[in-house]
Amino acid sequence: MHKSQVIQWYQSILKAIITMDTFSHFCPEHIGMLIAIATMITAGLLIFRRSSDKKAVIAVRILSIIVLLGETFQDILLVIEGGDIISFLPLHLCNLGIFVNLAASFSRGKVQAFFAEISLILIMPGSVGALLFPDWTYRPFWSVISMLCFLTHSLTAFIPLVFLIKQKAHVKFRHLWYSYLFLLVAVPPIYLLDRYAGQNYMFLMYPTQDSPLSLIFGLTGEKFYLAGLASLLTVILVIEYAIYEAAAACLRKH
Repeated sequence: MHKSQVIQWYQSILKAIITMDTFSHFCPEHIGMLIAIATMITAGLLIFRRSSDKKAVIAVRILSIIVLLGETFQDILLVIEGGDIISFLPLHLCNLGIFVNLAASFSRGKVQAFFAEISLILIMPGSVGALLFPDWTYRPFWSVISMLCFLTHSLTAFIPLVFLIKQKAHVKFRHLWYSYLFLLVAVPPIYLLDRYAGQNYMFLMYPTQDSPLSLIFGLTGEKFYLAGLASLLTVILVIEYAIYEAAAACLRKH
């Protein structure tokens, strides 16, 4: 193939990617992004593992603020586009993680341990789920909004892992109630807002398309959807705590 033809071919592929109006779950671009995110998170954890606690704390605070600024900038762009601000409030689980991470980053002792564990056990799986099954697929993949979504969700998943490797989160089965306490405070007002303002924060009204929550909705129907979510949450929490307890037991043996 002639050099000019190669350049034209490359430019046509690049133009097709940039101008794509939507993208689908696990399309080549999405898979590539997930690989890049996993690689950067792994590299970041290796770096933080060797850093001092002081440097890690400073870095986590900066990252938590970056996520807040990124989310704010994203919402400003959406409002400028003509969106209704009530649809862009930080009330999804991942959005709540912004404030959980800030609370964990700027606190100490038992308070920090509480929020760090909430972030690790509850927020991080939600962020990973959002990265795997993004609900912003109606946007062009390479748009500013999509990139901001990938950035904020990646950092929201990364920060609690830093808490874990720096031993700021002490995961124990007897702390299972932490997540329920957090949700008991957060969910009722969000549910009421969803119900009376026609929103779907935390996907309490209906699931995103082609996500695992769709399976729950299919099994339970609309009437028992919330009960299905609560049951799924309990199963996930038990599995998570069992994994962390097993890992801790293995480390103690060695």
